[in-house]
Amino acid sequence: MSDTKPHATPGDPVEHDAVNFGALGWFVVILTGTVLVSQLVVWGLYEWYSARAERTDAPRPAVAGEPARPAIDNGGISTGTDRELSPGLLVDERAVLQRFLAEERRAQQEYGWIDEGLGIVRLPIERAKELVLERGLPVRQQAPSPEAAAEGAAR
Repeated sequence: MSDTKPHATPGDPVEHDAVNFGALGWFVVILTGTVLVSQLVVWGLYEWYSARAERTDAPRPAVAGEPARPAIDNGGISTGTDRELSPGLLVDERAVLQRFLAEERRAQQEYGWIDEGLGIVRLPIERAKELVLERGLPVRQQAPSPEAAAEGAAR
C-alpha cells in the first residue's frame, strides 16, 4: 500500500497556528477603552439631565406631601411616607414569613381583643383548653326522631 501523505522536507513552508497574539491584545485594550469611555459618557449625560431637570422643574406646592423615597424595610419595599405601596411588594420573603409566624405565635400565646364592641376576646391556647375542660363542650339539643318529625308534619 502506498503512503498518500507526503512528508515535509526541511525547505517546505510550514503552516502556523494563525493566532496573532499582538492583534488580540490590542483588541482587548481597545474594547476596554471603548467600554470605559461609553460609561463616562452615559454618567455625564445622566448628571447633565438630572441637573437640567432640577433647574426646570416647577417647585413643589406647599400643601404637597414629602416625595416618596423607596427603601427596603423588613423584607418589603417602604415608601417612607404615610401612604404605602399596594400591594405590598416583597423583597425578602424569608424575613416577611418569619415576622408573620412571630405575630401568629404571639397571637396564640397572649390575651387580646378580637372585637371589643361585641366582647370577643382572644385567649392563649392553654387557657382555652382549661376552660373547655371546666365548662365542657357545647351540646346541641336532641334532634327529634324521624317518627316524631313525621307525626308533626302529618298534623
